[in-house]
Amino acid sequence: MHVLQAEEMRRIDQRAIQEYLIPGVILMENAGLRLVEAIDKANYGPRLTIIAGRGNNGGDGFVVARHFYGKKEVHVWTAVRDEDYRGDALINLQILRKLGVPITCLQEPGALDSLEAELQRTDLIVDALFGTGLSRPLAEKDQKIVQAINESPAPVLAVDIPSGICANSGQVLGAAVKADMTITFALPKLGHFLYPGAAYRGRLEVVDIGIPAALLSGFKVSLLTPALAQALLPPRPAQGHKGTFGKALLVAGSRGMSGAAILAAQAALRGGCGLLYAAVPQGIWPIVASAVAEAVLLPLPESAAGCIDPDALSNLQEKWADCQALAVGPGLGREPGLQRLLLTILQACPIPMVLDADALNLLAVTGMPAERKAPTVLTPHPGEAARLLGTKAAEIQADRIKSARELAARYESVVVLKGAYTLIADPEGNVAINTTGNSGMATAGSGDVLTGLILSFLAQGLTGWQAAQLAVYLHGLAGDLAAEKLGQTSLVAGDLLKFISQAYLVLGENTYVKEALSREGSA
Repeated sequence: MHVLQAEEMRRIDQRAIQEYLIPGVILMENAGLRLVEAIDKANYGPRLTIIAGRGNNGGDGFVVARHFYGKKEVHVWTAVRDEDYRGDALINLQILRKLGVPITCLQEPGALDSLEAELQRTDLIVDALFGTGLSRPLAEKDQKIVQAINESPAPVLAVDIPSGICANSGQVLGAAVKADMTITFALPKLGHFLYPGAAYRGRLEVVDIGIPAALLSGFKVSLLTPALAQALLPPRPAQGHKGTFGKALLVAGSRGMSGAAILAAQAALRGGCGLLYAAVPQGIWPIVASAVAEAVLLPLPESAAGCIDPDALSNLQEKWADCQALAVGPGLGREPGLQRLLLTILQACPIPMVLDADALNLLAVTGMPAERKAPTVLTPHPGEAARLLGTKAAEIQADRIKSARELAARYESVVVLKGAYTLIADPEGNVAINTTGNSGMATAGSGDVLTGLILSFLAQGLTGWQAAQLAVYLHGLAGDLAAEKLGQTSLVAGDLLKFISQAYLVLGENTYVKEALSREGSA
């Protein structure tokens, strides 16, 4: 499913009207009917308050009012006077006037006080004040309307997007309605999945309003859904062996940071690769070996600081010649000599690679060498992304889509910009928004597990774009399954490892297990 900017949605509406000859008033009617269905399904009480702005968003609210008039106690509040309405919204407002639906204009003296009083006793508020076209901060009076909505004890249903949220960035434009549920039309919008907007929408439902399917494809941003993730799962042929499922090389760890290497190694193996080589400093290899019995350990010369010695390159070259993918970074350290090691690896290694943690901080200094031609995946959190772009984390977070795209283009890599609704971007400007995960995963080591999964999928033959998407989705799904059993507060990275197998089962990889359970249940 694609995710749209406001302008993209506006063009879709225009094309539906101009090219497919679907009158705008029909699209508005369909939108209103979908809202009516949602309200009926939820079985709210008899009192319904609709707050309508001047645009099509307000027109959708008028349709709702018409369908419930006579069935519920409906009261419509308009943000502007009748003469300020145009087009399809005006048509629907005029119908309400003919029917005698109670309508109060909030421009009238004392109207706001009356609205505040009503909002304290209504059963449902329909927020049809502003839609996805909003791009400026709300005026003071509109902010007071929003404040009145938010202070009401009644549930709030937002039309398309909560009023005050920028559909493109998710930013709050002065003030924003805190909705319990949002019904959006045709396709979701970026502001539904970018914070802080994502925290205002409540439960999101995407509904069909009759826009032709041909108009709803070909966009650059999409949601990472269960069906998409399932389609990316590497095949597991019955006659396969460990060579079939790929050999991976992990370069990680330093004195005091053996845990990062262990988590990444365990995740790579849980991800399904056939063989993992774990290249770590000699001083910590006994620790790693005791924790990851299934990995083949490659002890490397180490520096006085306990990091991998830069002269260990020849050891790595010999090993990566037998591998399909390489990961560098978890617990690696930031010793200056490691800059030379990373740069040489990037220049000489011909296989797909994922860079994480300390490798990203080193990359911010060395830059991506022109010689690097093989697929590369970068996995920064906002702070690391800021160092890679020479900016501040706050600027990264202010426009995460733009930041992810800029990183992917500058470093000619697939980028996983971690955080709530993690983004995956490629150098062509495509972006996938992940839909799994929770705040319990915001804990040390979680990123190391993700790195191991990406490494595993690269080794199994997925492209960087595919491996990043599948790993991010599976990683988040494991976190969600863990949170169901353990809660979010006490979640640690090691818990994610325990639930990767269950995440695979949820995605349906082990179909023979499902078939066996089905047979057992029908016996």
